[in-house]
Amino acid sequence: MSASRPIGAQRLLLALATFIGGTLLSLSASNAGDCPSEVQNTPYCDAFVVYKKPGTSKPDWRIEQLIPKRSDDDLDVRSFAFLVSVSDYPAFPEEKDKVLQSVKADLPRIEAFLKEQAFDEVIVLDNEHATKDAINYFLEQYLLTQVNDYKRRSRFLFMYDGHGIPGADDRSPGALALSAATGEADPVPAHSYGLDDLESRLRKIAHLTFHSVALLGSCYSGGVFPINTSLGDNTSFPLSPGAHAVTATKIDELAWGAPDGKGTMFFENLLAAIDRGASDLNSSQVVAAGSGQPQRVAGSSIVRLGRAVQEMDESLEIINPATNQYYPQLRTGPIAPEENYGGAFFFLVPLASERQAGSQDPNAVPVIPRDFKTTGSAVSGRPDLKVFSPPETYSVRGVDVSRFAGDLAFDAISGSGLVKFMYAKATQGAEGRDAKFQQYQQAAREKELSFGGYHVLDCSPPEAQFNNIVAAVPRDKNLLPIAVDLEWYRGGPHSLFADCADNPETVRSILGQLVSELKAYYGKRPIIYTSRFGVADILKGDFNDFGLWYADFRKTTPGYTGDNPWTFWQMTDRGRIPGITGDVDYNVFFGSKEQFAAFAETGENIARDAAISMK
Repeated sequence: MSASRPIGAQRLLLALATFIGGTLLSLSASNAGDCPSEVQNTPYCDAFVVYKKPGTSKPDWRIEQLIPKRSDDDLDVRSFAFLVSVSDYPAFPEEKDKVLQSVKADLPRIEAFLKEQAFDEVIVLDNEHATKDAINYFLEQYLLTQVNDYKRRSRFLFMYDGHGIPGADDRSPGALALSAATGEADPVPAHSYGLDDLESRLRKIAHLTFHSVALLGSCYSGGVFPINTSLGDNTSFPLSPGAHAVTATKIDELAWGAPDGKGTMFFENLLAAIDRGASDLNSSQVVAAGSGQPQRVAGSSIVRLGRAVQEMDESLEIINPATNQYYPQLRTGPIAPEENYGGAFFFLVPLASERQAGSQDPNAVPVIPRDFKTTGSAVSGRPDLKVFSPPETYSVRGVDVSRFAGDLAFDAISGSGLVKFMYAKATQGAEGRDAKFQQYQQAAREKELSFGGYHVLDCSPPEAQFNNIVAAVPRDKNLLPIAVDLEWYRGGPHSLFADCADNPETVRSILGQLVSELKAYYGKRPIIYTSRFGVADILKGDFNDFGLWYADFRKTTPGYTGDNPWTFWQMTDRGRIPGITGDVDYNVFFGSKEQFAAFAETGENIARDAAISMK
């Protein structure tokens, strides 16, 4: 379909582009040959393009990490996809509307995409097979029963590609046009599927799944949204349940074929956005040895729903030659807008896309195989090989703040589920005190939030700095180990070290004496915060008994030298947390909740111990 052809509209007399691409697959041609026992005595067995019998395969490891089991009784996550694709409309009055070549071209590409996404079941209804009864069977009976059995341990994706039918007015939801439709004004209910009916059925399924998303590529598809709400609108956090719909248009807009004629704008840009997601190092697992470029791990990249939608919208910021205006922007909204829906669907980046994204140098190995175990911050048995995974894969996350954060709403912070620990600035040098430390400490205690203080190091004598710390931070076994902040960067000395920056050995001596005294006084080993330059210039491998809090916001640096894997990773200074106004430093802990509890009790370098002991 050409760039000037709207899907599902007779309003514009525009010619269909010449079809380039594959042929339409019938249900029987695309069927993988198996279907569930519940479906075998129905007319719908051939609709299963993919069916993996439960218990015969494990979910993709990315899915297991992002939707972890809460107990040994939990089932493995099961992923369901349901595609309705209608390209043939023999009863439409205009010849140009009878065959949607762009939708026909989409079908084989979408099927291949769904197989790459590791869905356990892929159901496809195309053309005359996509009847109202068939759609209802899968949405109301089969899928609703399946996701209920999995008790919030399932993922569900619904797709529609085809003509759309407008509502009675600009505020009324329209419908999805089925193959028997006679046009946009067809009065026969069986010839279309109402968007309000679809929304109701999707919502029922969404309440029973961990993640649900509906992707609607037709004209007028924005009519699927029944309400306006801010609840459940987080499209970038995959660790919490979420349910969203993404539509090609608003309630009264037309959708379009892609300019290249190979598919629709909606689905072509969706697949391209997921491919481009391979270039986002923050969405991948990376191994860094401290020199050279970090290496991406094969099959580790994800694309969050919000990132995909943003990429798609940016791709749509081009002029449509038919209207001389920009293409319609997508509409995204919740379909299960409850307060506990704070997350969203995510997609898996295909391995081929990861390899292509990493192939900067044809002589280099852009992607390394995932044939190793990881502690979370290192390759097991190789503490010199540091690992950085997508932040969401770490179950223990937290923030560090100072008085500049102002008054914090601890109810919102603790209720967000995004913060398991908080460090607050307590002291600086020999005399500096943070006026908010005690207030933050008391509020964190009331919310049972793991809390600790950090001290900013300078050139002051270590005894004076020690005395300042112990006067401000109580010797309380419930506090996290003291953190010592070594602000050491390449390119010029930090003003904190104006008096001793020309002698790193002096800084090393001050740091060494201070952490030794803090360990003796508090009975817990302090943890040291710094950048890769602080590791190289000051620590130099001599502080491996102490945990490392590593700051790296870009994940494109070569990592850092030595064999002390990070305990905390400060991966951004632009975190957004409910209850905190403005940006905040956001951190992840390398390991499990049990390992965090062990660190909190003693301050021992749990991360290094884990890397050394695991072979």
